Amino acid sequence: MALGIRTHALSLPSIDRKRMIGLVLAAVAALLVLLLTRPPDRVPVLIASADLPPGQALTADDVTVRYVESSEGLVEGSALGALASWSLRAPIAEGEPLVPSLLQPPELLEAPNVIALSLDESHAVLGRLVPGDRVDVYVTTADGVGEGSVTQLVATGVYIVEARPGGEGLNADRVNLLLAVDEELAQTIAGAARSGAVDLVRVAP
Repeated sequence: MALGIRTHALSLPSIDRKRMIGLVLAAVAALLVLLLTRPPDRVPVLIASADLPPGQALTADDVTVRYVESSEGLVEGSALGALASWSLRAPIAEGEPLVPSLLQPPELLEAPNVIALSLDESHAVLGRLVPGDRVDVYVTTADGVGEGSVTQLVATGVYIVEARPGGEGLNADRVNLLLAVDEELAQTIAGAARSGAVDLVRVAP
């Protein structure tokens, strides 16, 4: 005796097209509201945790972190990091932010005086010097009347605070520099710049 089996196709409830469009529009509107009402991203900046004097190496205890919407002109970060042992050019009060223009590298604690020097590019590594470079300073002087010149190494590892091209026209081939020096080296360079020749040799890192 044969058995007959009937199969019925399963029917799924149809979704109204207008209803589907409405759901999509509602989802888009919810997403837009979320984006428009979401608070802006905040970035960490370094703030003085106490009144800080100039010329003193910064430590982790000297700074705290504050989150702001814009860090333009401020020092970003959640820790001193590479700025450890840097110092301030001027005092700042507790709660004030650190700004790059007030910070100076630790080399200026070792040699706090700064001297300006303008040299022809041929005596200053063809002008290929940037702040942070270190240079050896050579001075060439005449060894008496009618005698040959003498070149001497007067300083090693001098820190370059600033280096700028001389400008245009007659000064186009010159380099303007600020060097971190002690009093003795300042006197030597000042005298050599007027009466002799100064040459800089960039020290390899």
